[in-house]
Amino acid sequence: MTGSAPTTETIRFPVAGMTCGSCVNRITRALRKLDGVTRVSVDLRRETATVSREPALVSNAALAAAVVGAGYEPALDAAITVPTATSRGFLARFFGG
Repeated sequence: MTGSAPTTETIRFPVAGMTCGSCVNRITRALRKLDGVTRVSVDLRRETATVSREPALVSNAALAAAVVGAGYEPALDAAITVPTATSRGFLARFFGG
């Protein structure tokens, strides 16, 4: 056993087809079921999903399949990596920047 912690990354990607809070809940539940997903935030207004994951355990294809299975259209080809909280300054973390 190695002493290193699992590597995690946070990505944000567009999701088309959301119209209400139930859509947000459906996508959130689908993504949280995946092994390796540690945090999910779905933003209806921005039509995005932000997922913290262990890339060795959950791929972009698995994320896409979960969102499609919930009835929505993910655009993982447009995914961006979100900097971790420790790499951003306090004010950026506080104001969500």
